[in-house]
Amino acid sequence: MANRDIYLGRQPIFDVQGKCLGYELLYRNKGENTAIIQDDAKATARVIINLVHNMGISSIIGNKIGFINVDDHILLSDTIFSLSKEQFIFEILEYTKMSVALLNRVQHLHELGYRFALDDFSCKNENIEYFKLLFPYVDIIKIDLLSTDSLSIGDLVDKFKSYNVKLLAEKVEDMEMFEQCKKAGFELFQGYFFEKPTILSGKKTEPTMINVIDLINVFRTTSDIDVITQKFSLYPELTFNLLHYVNSAAFQFRQEITSIKQILVLLGPSRLRSWLGLFLYAGSDDRMFKEAIFEAAKFRAKMMHDLVKACGKPELADEAFLTGSLSLIDTYLQISMASIINDIQLSKDINNALLSRQGYLGRLLTVAEKLETTEKIQTIIEYLAPKVNLTSNNLYEIYTNANKYVLET
Repeated sequence: MANRDIYLGRQPIFDVQGKCLGYELLYRNKGENTAIIQDDAKATARVIINLVHNMGISSIIGNKIGFINVDDHILLSDTIFSLSKEQFIFEILEYTKMSVALLNRVQHLHELGYRFALDDFSCKNENIEYFKLLFPYVDIIKIDLLSTDSLSIGDLVDKFKSYNVKLLAEKVEDMEMFEQCKKAGFELFQGYFFEKPTILSGKKTEPTMINVIDLINVFRTTSDIDVITQKFSLYPELTFNLLHYVNSAAFQFRQEITSIKQILVLLGPSRLRSWLGLFLYAGSDDRMFKEAIFEAAKFRAKMMHDLVKACGKPELADEAFLTGSLSLIDTYLQISMASIINDIQLSKDINNALLSRQGYLGRLLTVAEKLETTEKIQTIIEYLAPKVNLTSNNLYEIYTNANKYVLET
């Protein structure tokens, strides 16, 4: 089985009073305080996915500001829309290639309310000249104090006095350096003197790449919400990731969720495309037995959808389908269902069904589970049919259609 451990570095950023303003979130591919990064865009996407899907924004940064590195590839894509502009500042990497397209993009994002910093900024005149056109759209310039040649701290600050930006001192090593920077006019501080990056770990809970690509292709060919909903319903793990995303700190969505369509309408196609695009950047892993788990989940979802309709409760069809679709997500992710339920805002009826097989949906889920076997199926159907007020023929037809649905999808 592929390694499902994931890591994230987090280093605090302080103001002049020593109050923690936020955290820079750093790519880490193992539990050490270093990382070899060969692709900046991929590293950024991995940080965002680990933050949103695998660990949770609130557990990593709480109500503080998150600082995330971005290069020209990320800035020119829709990936940036995956995070809240209110809670994140995007650090433009020092190797980012300036262009008219990039300048226009940053200007547009700034007008939308997105905030930017320049990361590891070199104070050489030629570098200032290279990035100067970005300065009106940048809130913070981060200056690496260990790579400023012979310039004094006061000279560094003087170079930026004519620009409306805050200066952040990076790699503050001791109290003396902190006091010098504060006296010179730096407003923010980061470095080993305060705290080395903390390495946080978790488990991957993201979808497989082939399913992501399939969804992206659907968005390219149609805007029909019913068609998109139908496609999402085929991928239980994507449904779970979508629920996790919509319950992240990026949204103020506190309604009880009863259907996939409800979430898709809430987010809209643009945000959905940017969310799916994250996985393309970061890649994903495969898990053993995933095909069998997905087939069983789809069978349960279709069974429950058709059962509530046959029992005269068509208004519960979407809720029943979502219940069946999520009923094996704990097996797929190897996480307890109770932990999963805590992270997503499902309706009380769905929660009861998933956690304890209680309530109307819980009883139907139990029926669907019992029908997964192929042994003595006629006997099982004859036993179960009266319990849901259906004839054996009715239940057998629903069972057959559910199996057909799995094969066709």
